Amino acid sequence: MALSAASDASLSTVRRRMQSLLASRLMLRCDLARPLSGWPLSAMYFGSVPGQHLEETSQVLAGLREVRSCAITAGPHNLVVDVWLRTLHDVHAFEAHVSRRLPRLTVTDRSVVLRTVKHMGRLLDRDGHSVGVVPLRHPED
Repeated sequence: MALSAASDASLSTVRRRMQSLLASRLMLRCDLARPLSGWPLSAMYFGSVPGQHLEETSQVLAGLREVRSCAITAGPHNLVVDVWLRTLHDVHAFEAHVSRRLPRLTVTDRSVVLRTVKHMGRLLDRDGHSVGVVPLRHPED
């Protein structure tokens, strides 16, 4: 009902459109308070892999449960991987697992995030709960 009201469309129209979207190859993403998820740490891995193996490598990484996002980029690190982890020990354990599974991938740097204060436009408290929003501003404003 909230979608119907927000979109100024009838409930049957919203239902039909949602069923169509869900039947397509659309993938939905749901974010939650990381500390409550059992995966309180975040780490970013910056790596390099030969260009001809980028697609294969990113597909393998996308299949790992810890991986939240995997981006092919330009520059000295052509692969950036964001993962959620349970403990600090998992930072090295995950990297070891990935290097065994993907020997062509070289992790050139990593960064561990112990606390996130903003995520997906939301301000977070110490427990990871949303306490406000950061509105997007147009560059000309």
